[in-house]
Amino acid sequence: MSSAVSERQHRATRSSRCLAAAGLVATMAALTVLALTSVLGAGLVAVLNLGVGVLAAALLHSVVVELRRQSARERATAAARTAEQARERAREHLAFARALGDKLRTTADEAERLRARARELEAQLSEAQAELAEARDALWISEAAEKRARAELVVAEQAPAAGRHLRPA
Repeated sequence: MSSAVSERQHRATRSSRCLAAAGLVATMAALTVLALTSVLGAGLVAVLNLGVGVLAAALLHSVVVELRRQSARERATAAARTAEQARERAREHLAFARALGDKLRTTADEAERLRARARELEAQLSEAQAELAEARDALWISEAAEKRARAELVVAEQAPAAGRHLRPA
């Protein structure tokens, strides 16, 4: 709020100085017309015109200097604001990079842990497959032995029956 009031005061001061300079230029024009009508007052009017012109130029110069300073202050303020925003963005980028780096490290650690677990499970699978192959072989041998035993049993059971039907010679 105070900056708005201050800005209004500066504008009012600039306006009054510009109006005063314009009034002085108008006075110079009037004095010049007066000098043309009177030969005696020409020297006096010339001196007065010179003084009024210098005063008008000084007033306008002060307004221009003030405007340039104000513009420079505004540019400096904007530059400072932009620099602060850039610093803030840089801090945010660094924080993001750190967080992403932490996440990548965590992910890499997790991936390594999972690779180790996969190797462990693959070893267990190989052992289980070897045990399964052994069990299949044993089952095959056992089934073969069972078939042989059944066949021998059938043969043994049929041998006495076959002997009864035969007549001794």
